[in-house]
Amino acid sequence: MADDSTPTDEKATAEKAAKGQGRLDRLVHWARVSRLRMALVGSLAFVALGGTFTAWSYLAHLAVGDENLATLARALEAMDNENFEEARSIVGRMQKKKDEPYGLGGSLFVLGAVKAAEADLEWSADRRRAMHLVAARYLQKARSLDVPPVRDGQLNFLLGQSLIRGNQPQAGIDVLKELLDDPQMPITEIHALLSEAYLGIPEPDLESALKYNQSLLSDDSLVEKRRTMAQITQVDILRQLGKTEESRTVLTSVRENLAKENKTLQALALSISGQLELSVAEQLPKGSKDRADRIHQAIEDLREAQRQDPLNGELTRQAMYWIGRCKELSGDIPAAIDKYDRIGKLFGDTSESIVATLTKGDLERVRGNTKLALADYRSVLEAVGEPLSYVNRLLPLSKLRKHLLHAHAYFVEQEQFEHAMTLLNQFPPVFDQVEVTELRGRTHQMWGTSEIEQASRVSDRHGEEISKRGRYHLRAAGRDFEILAKLRFATREFPEDLWTSAENYYQGQSYTHAASVLEEYLHHEARSHKARALLRLGQSLLASNQTEKAIASFEECIEMHPRDADVYQARLDCVRAYRQIGNHEKAEKLLLTNKRDEGLKPSSPEWRDSLFAIGELYHDLGRFEEAIKELDEAILRYPEAPQAILSRYIIARSYHSAAEKPAKKIREAKTENERQKNRKLRDQNLEAALQYYLVVQRMISLDVGQEEGSDLRRALLRNCYMMQGSVLFQLKRYEEARKAYSNVSTLYQNEPFVLESFVHIANCWSRLNQPVKARGTIEQAKLMLDTLPTDTDFKLATNFNRQQWNLLLKEMSKW
Repeated sequence: MADDSTPTDEKATAEKAAKGQGRLDRLVHWARVSRLRMALVGSLAFVALGGTFTAWSYLAHLAVGDENLATLARALEAMDNENFEEARSIVGRMQKKKDEPYGLGGSLFVLGAVKAAEADLEWSADRRRAMHLVAARYLQKARSLDVPPVRDGQLNFLLGQSLIRGNQPQAGIDVLKELLDDPQMPITEIHALLSEAYLGIPEPDLESALKYNQSLLSDDSLVEKRRTMAQITQVDILRQLGKTEESRTVLTSVRENLAKENKTLQALALSISGQLELSVAEQLPKGSKDRADRIHQAIEDLREAQRQDPLNGELTRQAMYWIGRCKELSGDIPAAIDKYDRIGKLFGDTSESIVATLTKGDLERVRGNTKLALADYRSVLEAVGEPLSYVNRLLPLSKLRKHLLHAHAYFVEQEQFEHAMTLLNQFPPVFDQVEVTELRGRTHQMWGTSEIEQASRVSDRHGEEISKRGRYHLRAAGRDFEILAKLRFATREFPEDLWTSAENYYQGQSYTHAASVLEEYLHHEARSHKARALLRLGQSLLASNQTEKAIASFEECIEMHPRDADVYQARLDCVRAYRQIGNHEKAEKLLLTNKRDEGLKPSSPEWRDSLFAIGELYHDLGRFEEAIKELDEAILRYPEAPQAILSRYIIARSYHSAAEKPAKKIREAKTENERQKNRKLRDQNLEAALQYYLVVQRMISLDVGQEEGSDLRRALLRNCYMMQGSVLFQLKRYEEARKAYSNVSTLYQNEPFVLESFVHIANCWSRLNQPVKARGTIEQAKLMLDTLPTDTDFKLATNFNRQQWNLLLKEMSKW
């Protein structure tokens, strides 16, 4: 790097150095003249060096001495003398010392005590509360590290005081109660703090608050102003306890002794008087003159209190709130709402504004103004913020939570589930995650159940849409309870949360999730619901087409819990699984076990379902006589059962199918007698089948016990018309058969299976010797085929596709 100095600067520097060197040379030359001069110069140099050394030694001594003076004793002395900055400074310098007894614990004690003293000087209540919380943390840490024994009592007192004023009253109570028997402690201050703390806990303990407030009043050395405040506090506690006469007596005494010039206490006494009148009015019958007079007097006292409040502050806000409460009790709800609304707009996030807005929300909710109510609740919850910093004597946290839970329960009870969920989403952080998750799960569960019940009362296809919504909410409930189970994994509620999750998943038809949660539930070896869990697991697996696993679950339920009531349903569902894999023998065995089990009565649903199921099984196995016998008994016992109409149809099909055997024998018979015998048996079965088809048709048409428009009902009605035609055709009653088939072609014109009815009608015309009408019917069928949409899936309802139907009808038209 180039030297930036100029030649002139270098020259000046050189000149100075030369001049200095010249002076030194002259001094040396002067001293060499004589020994006296040399001695004098040497003495001066020695004195200069000694002075420099002495100065440095003194400065080092001062530094070491200052550090040695930074002791815990000095810090405590400065704290006691209220020299807080000096105490804090000494503690800072003490950090360099490692050997100070009680050094760390003592330092934290000093810092905590200083912070507590400074907190009391703060004007802002929020800031004061926050600083007391910081002080409490210092003091708690100091307590865990030990402080000089002589300071133990002072530490605990300051800790209890900071906890109470930092909005942790219960912890403060626990600390201060241990000091009551210590004569060295300020007992009067402790009594005052305990009374304040018992009023500030989530569920105020009014009796304990009254007890310690009375102990405070028993101190004869109490100054007048503080005694008056304690007496007013006693009046308020007695009022809240319902001891109105005793409260009134104390209040009268207070007001008589109050100096007129003390406007603040005068206003406070008037406010308490108004609240007392209001409390009395609440106990009187609605509409009574005495009640109206009390409310009027309360309003007068509160307005006077508001007028006399010199600061126009907290007393004014409280007076306005209680006036609103008077309007509410007098039945003037619009005026009450107006007053509460004004408080909320004027006073921001104050305690009075919060309770007024909440009360307004409750009133709007009851009046049906749901949107306004929800807006008020949202404002309250936003104003409350973190529960740890929330302090409100008018509306303690427990009371706020009760109000909100009541509002939520109201919306649920009124089946306004959407509003309930909107409110619930605003609950954090007033309610923790576990509480909100549980409430959300239960709301979804009740919402889903309500939708399913509503769908069962709707008689058209709209019911299925409602059912879908209901199942959605049940699945949402299952998901919420699954999350809740994870949140409460280490608690005794964990298994029950899993079970509730699985049940909701199952009812919501989310069978995969239900099976997963049930497997976890069973893995934890829960004591309750074990048999039901195995049953639900099997049902979920069966619905998920995991038949073998489902059978294993059902069999475990049956074998491991033979005396449990769920075993009967397990057998029924296991029958369904066995039938799917073709094991009809085991299916029959299980059904007969249910039917013959002494623990199962005919009045039970499982016995009824077993009877219907065994009849259906016999029909599918071709054991028609047994099927008819079992199903006849089932219908006789349970004519209104959900399976009854289907069972009547199965009986008809059983009679119809039973006619095939004698019909075959007619064709194979070698004698007329044998043909006559089988013809009679065939016709008897066909006639019986026809009667049952007609019964089912009439029941469906008259809407007996069935939902209008259900897919099963429509299919049964269509099949009854077709089967009637088939039976009549077999009985050679061709005209009646044609009419039966014509009903199908008329009622189901736009569905593919109507083509079959046209073919059958054509056959009837042919048998009636009407070939022209037969060909005309085929032409109708061809026209109908052309009108059906091109994307129609014929295979769903018929045995042929569109091309095959074209070929068939073209061929039949040549007859």
